[in-house]
Amino acid sequence: MTYLYILASYFIGTIMTAYVVMKFMKGEDIRKLGSGNVGARNAGRLLGKKGFLLTALGDVLKGLFVVAGAKYLGFSFEIQILSLIAVVVGHIWPITLKFKGGKGIATAAGGLVLLAYQPFLVFAGIFLLLLAILRSFTIAGMTAFFTMPFIYWFMDYSIRECILIFIVIALLLFAHRDNLKEKLGKKIN
Repeated sequence: MTYLYILASYFIGTIMTAYVVMKFMKGEDIRKLGSGNVGARNAGRLLGKKGFLLTALGDVLKGLFVVAGAKYLGFSFEIQILSLIAVVVGHIWPITLKFKGGKGIATAAGGLVLLAYQPFLVFAGIFLLLLAILRSFTIAGMTAFFTMPFIYWFMDYSIRECILIFIVIALLLFAHRDNLKEKLGKKIN
């Protein structure tokens, strides 16, 4: 049952909200427009605020739904995190779109907020502080996400749980590697 749930979580992740929203609103393939990314930012550029909000909401709900389901079924905290990892992997590398998906931020955030809201509140505070200082959404967000395993550690979660949270964050950092190189290059130059 546990393995089937984790597998189902991956397939939930492969439902690409931006792709569905673009098809519904314009009848086009978002992968062939704008940046080609199937995330909320590209949807927003192409469809405006409505497209951005629908996509972001859909992506957040994927993470929320998977973690809520794992909680409802009584799975351990570790299995809840593994389910979150699976849905994020499905979003970043969806089999439905030849393994070229979004960046996973909204999906991960949706799952993380429901997984344990206290560490998420600390993360949100760090993010807002960094955003005010750095004035870069990407760098502030990725730096704040990087602190998540440490936040869990300081809040007395087990080492295994912290490692699993680190895997979630490592996936996000990997998916954003090109954005980070670009942003950091601009900051350095």
